[in-house]
Amino acid sequence: MSSWGTKVFENDTATDLLDEVLDGTFRLDDYRRTIRAESSDGYISMRTGEQLLAMGALVRVARGDEIDALDQIVEHAQLGEGAELDLAPFLEQFSEEDIDRLREHIGMTLREPAVSELFERWEESGELERWLERSRAVVP
Repeated sequence: MSSWGTKVFENDTATDLLDEVLDGTFRLDDYRRTIRAESSDGYISMRTGEQLLAMGALVRVARGDEIDALDQIVEHAQLGEGAELDLAPFLEQFSEEDIDRLREHIGMTLREPAVSELFERWEESGELERWLERSRAVVP
């Protein structure tokens, strides 16, 4: 059974991506193909939307922004006392152009059900506004 919640890291897809970042196996190139293909088709799948939001949150945290998702990241990372979260290797994979594209693709995810499966699911759940508020906070 997969987890589901309005916070960015309250789903298995986002926590799987976070695990890749934390263990050093995240490669932006592995995600680029899927994201480009879906955005050129004009429709972002639920899984890709969750990944985009997770990446947005991680970029913001890596840049030093204090956002609500930081608590989720730290909790998931199970950092010991005095340990610091090192997201530099993750952030180094992104050019400014990549971040602009990430922002654009997150915008598609948050736009409307005709272009975003994730938007459609949250609209159907009755918690769209809460999800949108939390998701907009992670746009880099």
